[in-house]
Amino acid sequence: MPKIRMSLEADMKENFLYRTVSSCKFVLNTAWTISKKRVLLEFLYWIFMYVDWLLVSCVLIRFILDLAMKRVAFEKMMLYVGSVVALEALLELFSLFFDVYVKPITDVELYDGVNKMLYDKACQVDLRCFEDSDFYNEYMMAVSQAHVKLSDMLQGVCQVVARFAAMIAAAVIIWQIDHYAVLFAAFPIVGNFVFYGILNGRIFRMEKENIVFQRMADYVNRTLHLGEYAKEIRMTNVFRLLKKQYDGVVASIQKVIARYSLGNIILFCMFQYFIFLLPQEGAVLYSGYRVSVTGTMVFAEMAVILTVMNENTWILNEFVDAVMVIVKNGLYIEQTRHFLEYVPAIPEDQEGLMPELPIRTVEFEHVSFGYKEDGYVLKDIYFKIEGNQSVALAGYNGAGKSTLVKLLMRLYDPAEGRILVNGIDIREYQVKAYRNLFATAFQNGKIFADTVEENVLMGQHTTPEEDKRRVWQALKLADISEEIESRALREKTILTREFSKEGAVLSGGQNQKILAARAFAKDSPVAVFDEPSSALDPLAEYHLFKNIKEYGKDRILFFISHRLSSVRDADIVFYMKNGRIRERGSHRELMEQNGEYASLYRLQAENYLS
Repeated sequence: MPKIRMSLEADMKENFLYRTVSSCKFVLNTAWTISKKRVLLEFLYWIFMYVDWLLVSCVLIRFILDLAMKRVAFEKMMLYVGSVVALEALLELFSLFFDVYVKPITDVELYDGVNKMLYDKACQVDLRCFEDSDFYNEYMMAVSQAHVKLSDMLQGVCQVVARFAAMIAAAVIIWQIDHYAVLFAAFPIVGNFVFYGILNGRIFRMEKENIVFQRMADYVNRTLHLGEYAKEIRMTNVFRLLKKQYDGVVASIQKVIARYSLGNIILFCMFQYFIFLLPQEGAVLYSGYRVSVTGTMVFAEMAVILTVMNENTWILNEFVDAVMVIVKNGLYIEQTRHFLEYVPAIPEDQEGLMPELPIRTVEFEHVSFGYKEDGYVLKDIYFKIEGNQSVALAGYNGAGKSTLVKLLMRLYDPAEGRILVNGIDIREYQVKAYRNLFATAFQNGKIFADTVEENVLMGQHTTPEEDKRRVWQALKLADISEEIESRALREKTILTREFSKEGAVLSGGQNQKILAARAFAKDSPVAVFDEPSSALDPLAEYHLFKNIKEYGKDRILFFISHRLSSVRDADIVFYMKNGRIRERGSHRELMEQNGEYASLYRLQAENYLS
């Protein structure tokens, strides 16, 4: 299994500046692609904000003091002030326009654009990734509120540019008055970049350590809130177990926070000391000395230096805050970028040969496979199916039956051996076209919060009349047409109450019939039914398998069942154990062999007869 590398801890300190700049570039490119208006107006918003600050805190104050010292007429002074106030009013109108109108609308655009990118990628990521807990932790960290991180980082980039320009302007103003006074601006830089940078790195590591515990807490919350667990919670003592798990998770989160807290407090104190006390008090003492002792600075210049130094301290603090926002969110954005740049082992858009119909042969050539590198789940599987044969996979749980059909559908690739369809390695076929050969009903398939029609057709529409015909034909084969027909909205009935309180909540067996109808509605040359009757009663199971057999007579049919009475009519039965096909043949042939299959069949038959 290829190692999935999304963790950033190993190279946190390697090429840090390059990775941060790359994340900024990714954010700007992504935001520009989604909403050019947002990027342009965000930049203008922050630039205008500091133009306003420069006009009032720096330029206007010095200008008025100069006019006052030169005893310029008050009317002329008011004319200048009025001009600045008018300009400020225009800038404030733009700020309101951005905050009230532009930002909310473009936030929705960013949300929509980013999530569509993530959805598209999630559909392409190899299935094995979602069965890897490390990957899933990283995936959850990457996609959780990705649009918020993108918006925050875009704002941070714009703030950094605007605040850097404002700091340069402030430094020029101070430099014109006194060259040495500029040095007091260095203390906030040390406080912010050194101490606050270390602090943010620790906070990120703390949050990363807590994400696995947060997932566990979310699981407990979800379990207690969802109706599907309500009966077990009320009829058993599982609530105590869940509460114990939750208490343990909370304690673990608190333990992680406590481990980081002392160091974080010390770093924050040093940060406050360097950004406020040293620069501001130092500037007061220095300029006061120049005015009162040496007489080399006038009071107006002292007032400007102290005003600008005070404002510049806050701007520098905000500048570094913006940098830290970029750094912190950049770590999340980098994981999002890695997720979006992840190259799957089986690309969904892989080009290749188009499968030719009819499907004449399906062949496994000594196929072995393992989900992890430490062992195989399937070992040396070989067989060849010819024509429209029905194949039953039988055996105990964990024998590898479901894994075999996953390999057949190319949800995974074998570690060893080949799978051939019509004599061609399935890896040479176009992925989407190849997978479209299969009609499937998975044991753990899901019902979507949509209409019965959409749950059956799964987006494969033709004409409204043909769609309706296919839906009802499939529902009849699945033996659930009468139930749906009794509903007021018939095939337009919404399933689940996720979004509608009038939604239909079906039983487990009825849901399983909808899943079977999903396969019946698809006219594919190969059909796969993975435990399609596990929630059905014996009579319903009998009717379902009878219809599956009828449906499969013109196609290759694979089905999995623990109840061996359901596999009697299959053309070929593969009895699997420990990842191998131990016995193969028709039901009659396997009974005559009197092996493990025959023993298991008789055992089940005795249970029914008794």
